[in-house]
Amino acid sequence: MSVNWRETSVSSDETHHLWRNEPLYPERFVSVLKFHAPGLAPVLDESGAYHINVEGESLYSQRHFRTFGFYEDRAAIDSGDDGWFHIIPDGKPLYPEQYEWCGNFQEDRCPVRDSHGRYFHLSGHGKPAYENQWRYAGDFRGGTAVVQNDEGMHSHIDSDGKLIHEKWFPDLDVFHKGLARAFDDQGWFHIDRSGRPAYEERFHQVEPFYNGQARAETSDGALWVIDEQGKTVAQLRSPRHDPLHIVSRDIVAYWRTYAIYAAVQLNIFDLLPGTISEIADRGNLSEESAKRILRALCERHSLSHVVSLLITGAKK
Repeated sequence: MSVNWRETSVSSDETHHLWRNEPLYPERFVSVLKFHAPGLAPVLDESGAYHINVEGESLYSQRHFRTFGFYEDRAAIDSGDDGWFHIIPDGKPLYPEQYEWCGNFQEDRCPVRDSHGRYFHLSGHGKPAYENQWRYAGDFRGGTAVVQNDEGMHSHIDSDGKLIHEKWFPDLDVFHKGLARAFDDQGWFHIDRSGRPAYEERFHQVEPFYNGQARAETSDGALWVIDEQGKTVAQLRSPRHDPLHIVSRDIVAYWRTYAIYAAVQLNIFDLLPGTISEIADRGNLSEESAKRILRALCERHSLSHVVSLLITGAKK
């Protein structure tokens, strides 16, 4: 009876594959990954990493440090000290070059990182798909991929390496259902394929759209479902913090930081240990001013014990 590799699964201990809840072959490995087209699976045993067919037979004699699944009939290989590359189903290298890292082929393109830490995409033949190199490059989906330039900004390119919309963002995701998650200095939102915001609102975080709706969390902790125009269609969670709480938190954070700054400028830490009167005298401060600074520092948990002792000592 022929085995359809699509009907196989990995055993619970990840040492072999199952078909119809029975072992697919008698061998046991250190670890296995699931089968991918054309019906091959990565495995690891004491001899190294390689690929097997549904009979559990090795496809080639070479052994590697790590092997990964076949995508578009090409599998990423980590050979260890010699670097990364791709092989075809008979185990032969797709190209002679080796890289610091290789991704998986998607839409006839694959991101790689060279010895200089530069990212770019390979074509299906294993050659660079374009001349540009990037600080980072991701997988292609729907004919586009996210790339990052040397300034840390992100944009989208097509399969020829050309910018799609020439808009740049601090963070960015691939397109899904015609829209992509994007981040600017005001928060997360979605953009269309021209790089324009789909709506004006900004969120603490957003998810990709699913059938015209997406979950979005606001800065006050509320969780909404929005449509592609950014309008709320459902509220899943009420705000966790009211606006007054957020403002109060920011104000408190400011004066706590400024208290440390003032203490450094007045060399308060250099005057420790000592009573409040001693610190005031040596720091050319009034006792009231010294006490206020020390009490402000007491709000910082890492200093509270020391400052409390100082204030106690001043009362003796």
